[in-house]
Amino acid sequence: MAKHPANLSKQTLWSVFLSALLCSTLSYAGIYKWTDEQGNVHYGEQRPTTSKAEKIDVQRYAPEDTSTYSRPGTEGGDKNATGKPAANQSADPQKDAGKEAEKKPETRAEKKKRLEACAKTRKSLKTMEEIGRVRVRDKDGNTSYLSQPQKEERMKKSRDMLAKHCK
Repeated sequence: MAKHPANLSKQTLWSVFLSALLCSTLSYAGIYKWTDEQGNVHYGEQRPTTSKAEKIDVQRYAPEDTSTYSRPGTEGGDKNATGKPAANQSADPQKDAGKEAEKKPETRAEKKKRLEACAKTRKSLKTMEEIGRVRVRDKDGNTSYLSQPQKEERMKKSRDMLAKHCK
């Protein structure tokens, strides 16, 4: 005797649901941080048996739109109205390097934003490299296609940004 189609779909739905539930719990493994006897810091998914480990809270977020971010030097922050270097900049690069070292270290939030921007730029660059035509939407919602020189210029800017900020 054949099973009723409604029962079959219920069984299918339940098996898909249970499979998804099982996979989601297995993929959420904890990340642990510990220091060995030599003072080296290690990270791993399994808690070590030889030393005390600290569980690290790892959260994932959707990428953020970075198209409105201003890049350093694009708004004339390095030069005054005459086009000359600002008065607070020194001519000695060694002094500037010392000032760079004195700046506060990158905060977690800043690092997270930078890494997300890097990931988005890498994805965008990969997409531009793989597809022939690139469609863009302007502020008014109009859609157009980039010419080959425009596409190459955007790809060059993306590569430059990755080289400078995403080492």
